[in-house]
Amino acid sequence: MTDWLATIPLFWGKILAVSAFTGMIVWTWLRPRRFIFQGAPDDAVWRDLRIWATLCLVIQIVIYMSF
Repeated sequence: MTDWLATIPLFWGKILAVSAFTGMIVWTWLRPRRFIFQGAPDDAVWRDLRIWATLCLVIQIVIYMSF
């Protein structure tokens, strides 16, 4: 019954994972600015959580694609 899974090429798993990471990046950037800076003392660029989340997810994508 699980033989069909063995016939799927492994790159489809990578495509699915990278698509999920990319979807999370898009979702992060769709969050309102007031939500991102909620509780922050100022609107400094380094406090923008969207940038940090994107950086972490891009690192995850690079690691995932390397192995």
